[in-house]
Amino acid sequence: MDFTRKAKWTFVLVTILFSLVQSSSANHTSVNDTSIEMIHVGLILDAQSWVGKIVDSYISLAISDFYSRNRHYQTKLIVHTRDSEGDSLLVLSQALVLLENFKLDAIIVAENSAAVKILAELGSRVKIPIISLFAAGPSLSFSEYPYLIQIGQDESSQAKVIAAIAEAFSWRSVTLIYEDNDPARPILSNASTCFDQHVALLASSTDEEIVEQLRNLMSLQTTVLLVHMSPTLASRLFLNARRLGMMSQGYAWITTDMITNFMNSMDPSVIESMQGVVGFKPHIPASKELRKLAIRWRSKNLNENQNLEEMEINVYGIWSYDMVWAVATAAERVMTRYPHILHQVTRMNMNFTTIRSSQSGLVFMDEILQSRFKGISGGFQLTNGRLIPKEFEIVNVFKGERIIGYWNPGNGITSLMKQENHNEMNSTSSSKLESVIWPGGTMNIPRGWSLHGKRLRIGVPANNGFREIISVTRDPRTNETTVTGYCVDVFKEAVQSLGYEVHYDFIPFEDASGKIAGTYDDLILQVYYKNYDAVVGDTTILARRFQYVDFTMPFTDIGIGTVVPKINKKSIWIFLMPLSGDLWITTAAFFILTGLVVWFIERPINEEFQGSPCEQIGMIFWYSFSTLVFAHKEKLLSNLSKFVVIIWVFVVLIITSSYTATLASMLTVQQIELNSKQDYVGYHYGFVLSRAVSNLNFKNPRLKPYNSPEEYADALGRGSNNGGVSAIIDEIPYLKVFLAKYPSDYTIIKSMTTSGGFGFVFPKGSPLVQDISSAIMRLREEEKLQLVENKWFNSTESIFTDQDTTSNPSRLNLHSFGGLFLVTGISSTSALLLCLFQKSRAIIIREFKFFLDSMDSVKDYLKVQRYFTTPTILFN
Repeated sequence: MDFTRKAKWTFVLVTILFSLVQSSSANHTSVNDTSIEMIHVGLILDAQSWVGKIVDSYISLAISDFYSRNRHYQTKLIVHTRDSEGDSLLVLSQALVLLENFKLDAIIVAENSAAVKILAELGSRVKIPIISLFAAGPSLSFSEYPYLIQIGQDESSQAKVIAAIAEAFSWRSVTLIYEDNDPARPILSNASTCFDQHVALLASSTDEEIVEQLRNLMSLQTTVLLVHMSPTLASRLFLNARRLGMMSQGYAWITTDMITNFMNSMDPSVIESMQGVVGFKPHIPASKELRKLAIRWRSKNLNENQNLEEMEINVYGIWSYDMVWAVATAAERVMTRYPHILHQVTRMNMNFTTIRSSQSGLVFMDEILQSRFKGISGGFQLTNGRLIPKEFEIVNVFKGERIIGYWNPGNGITSLMKQENHNEMNSTSSSKLESVIWPGGTMNIPRGWSLHGKRLRIGVPANNGFREIISVTRDPRTNETTVTGYCVDVFKEAVQSLGYEVHYDFIPFEDASGKIAGTYDDLILQVYYKNYDAVVGDTTILARRFQYVDFTMPFTDIGIGTVVPKINKKSIWIFLMPLSGDLWITTAAFFILTGLVVWFIERPINEEFQGSPCEQIGMIFWYSFSTLVFAHKEKLLSNLSKFVVIIWVFVVLIITSSYTATLASMLTVQQIELNSKQDYVGYHYGFVLSRAVSNLNFKNPRLKPYNSPEEYADALGRGSNNGGVSAIIDEIPYLKVFLAKYPSDYTIIKSMTTSGGFGFVFPKGSPLVQDISSAIMRLREEEKLQLVENKWFNSTESIFTDQDTTSNPSRLNLHSFGGLFLVTGISSTSALLLCLFQKSRAIIIREFKFFLDSMDSVKDYLKVQRYFTTPTILFN
């Protein structure tokens, strides 16, 4: 019995001593073997936050799992946990306390704060790895902080996901709501091009301040809101947004991984207010190891009563788990390869405290960076000191959280079936995402903006002078204002073709006398100053105006034109104008030359080209000029003359055809010379003329402003010499109105596109610009725009002549026909030379024959003489 009692007491004492030793060791891991080298690691977190609790739980589980599988290892991590209470100053303070009290080999920080940058600097000085479980916050370069390891995606990649989601649903503008602190603020610089508006909230913001900011957002047209803040502040934001009716149909809410990673851990009332939210977070591939870890984690939390049993498995916890395995594995490799270096310790004076610095920090850091293994989060590998998730999953909150697609840097948005269809991976359209239930329970994709029932205040110019374009009338009895005209009808047709209602009121831009209250630039600036929501009227699209407002696409013809009288009644010599003087002289000379050549060839052999000298001269002129109307009836006998006439008739055909076409054009469109200082040019009052004049090549024009079609007609009818003008230059729509009233007396020459036509004016960034522009294009394609134009301009035929912009039909000059005259000249000369050669040859032959005949006569004479002299010789 005594032996049994002694054995029991011995067992109790050993148990007590063991427990005392265990309680005096580190927080998470016991030391039961003095031969094992202890690797001290500091852990700084907010013990009361979700992240702090989750990270602490996963690190404890990771150490337990790692050493239960690697009992033979010579090293063991001892984690010293310190509570930062969410204060950045306490993060640095706790780190210094840990460095002063322990020979730390690494510090793990589960804080997303500006203190991480200070700790990175501290790690570089004491040469120990600083492991940040959050990559968000100020961008810290690995080359600048070589002892810093960051876990998670950086802000630039998140900005790409945001842009991809906005593009998938064709949203042109996104409003950012972010927490104004160092972790959340960098998204502004990385994704500034994605946001038209941004609103900053403080963690200390009251509900009243949050509601005020949300009310301001409701007054904006955009309804796509991106939330980038801590889960705590986001919970209050969504609760207030729901109370204000902003979680209803027409709105679209997007959350970044700062919120989406903890969505399953939020209060049920917050989740209820977030129905329809679309978010994204790092994707963790499903695996058996992941399921087993989730089961062990829930069991551990249930047993330890840490109030985490309701939370789902979290990406930060998984990254913490894998990071601990990487650190523990690196520590073992350092012990195996460099056992002596672990025991070398120096002390550094940091002015206000003395801290310990391990000599093994550089080697330890290198071993961590070289870690390669398949962890719970997938393939574990650090690149430039950062563990970057390879893919994001896009989720939709509706009665829970469901995955609707994926995003990765190489392929953009991909569908859930991406492994089965690789050909569609490059698409970023919403068709690659599963159907989304948006706020309000609708599946209709929000347009991205809303007028919120607002009635648009639309300014219109008053007292234009061209009532068919825009007209403002006021009933003196009822004082009711009526706005009509081509521009108004086009706007109404465009609005009616939209898939939603737009309510508006026309407000004349006029003074007390009913005249326009300033220039058109002043009217457009009223939109810039937000006195009007739009302008409908004859507002010309000009480049310099785009810095203040946006224009829809033009709904009229582009450019300016010149109106002139159709017939020049003063000129009786207009028939001479188609050909220049040198061309007239050259043509006449070739007529005579051709007649001479034909006469020279035909005269010796053709009786019709013979007679008295006067008759022959008359034949020369008659025959050559009769070819002008192809009335020559004389029969040619020589092939040479026939060749000359064929070439010449071809030349005459071309000259007469060109002359006829040019003369017809000149009789249709008066040839006016605006370069003379004596000619006056009229223009529309208020029309921006300087650029138009320079593009029309007017030199020193005398300009006269007019304000109505009737004034145009009167000025053109009187002409420059009688106090009027020789031409009117104006934008095409005004000239169409003028020519619709006076179609028989005047015509228009379409000019260069020196103005952009008429467009509707909206504030910069207004989503109505694209919708109205699309509606105008549909009206044009369906020919409804032409019907509206026919209604107001009373013309269904084209009023344009197919002429050049800068001048009326040009005169034909000698250069234009130089080739033809060269051909006929060569042919005529060649025929003449050949004829001369033939005649000279004939003369030579005739003379030679005469010579031969002469020789024969001499021979006969000699024979006779010889006959008569022979008997004399005989008798003698």
